[in-house]
Amino acid sequence: MEYKFENHKAVLVDPKIESVESSFSIGDEWVSVTAVLSANGSKLYGVDLGQMPNTDNWGDEELMIFATKALETFKI
Repeated sequence: MEYKFENHKAVLVDPKIESVESSFSIGDEWVSVTAVLSANGSKLYGVDLGQMPNTDNWGDEELMIFATKALETFKI
């Protein structure tokens, strides 16, 4: 599968999530989610996956679920 991100000229082929990071401040309504993807011969690409709601009970598992679903939105 091919994926396209605005911040990269290359089309990413079969990207795999290597790491996911969240960024927020206490009290923020949203959590910004970024990831490092491995694609195109094991090259690494930093991508913005969007924002998920900042609920009281999210953790690493919810972050990975969000990232996996968000990645699919960039499929071309």
